[in-house]
Formats: sequence, structure tokens, C-alpha cells
Amino acid sequence: MLKITYSAENNAKASIEFEGPASFVADEQLEVPKLQDYYRIDKVTVSNERLHDFNGQTIADLYNYFLEKLS
Repeated sequence: MLKITYSAENNAKASIEFEGPASFVADEQLEVPKLQDYYRIDKVTVSNERLHDFNGQTIADLYNYFLEKLS
């Protein structure tokens, strides 16, 4: 389980869950993904473990991080 806590428009806090990193990457590749690339990330966990080696700040950064890891 991948959980992303982020700030959307007007710094509104929200969170979303995906089955895993591959599901998140697939969603981001859709014509209309669930999350905007510029949303700022507050916290990311996979299986309730925080990603300590992720240093990005946006959804786009997280997408690129997982795209590299899954390749």
C-alpha cells in the first residue's frame, strides 16, 4: 500500500492511497491523473514505512523516483 499525504490548492491537506508504486505510476500516465504534478508532498509511505531516500517535493518528483526504481 502506497499512501501519499500532500498539499493541493490553497495548501489544503489531503491524502490518497494506491495499491503500490506501480499503481501510482500507471495512474500518473493517464491523460487525466488523480493528482496534479505540482502538488507538494508532505509524506510518503509504502507498507506503512516512510520513504527515507526520497528527497523530492512534488508529485512529479515522486513519479520520477518510482519510475526509476521500477525500471
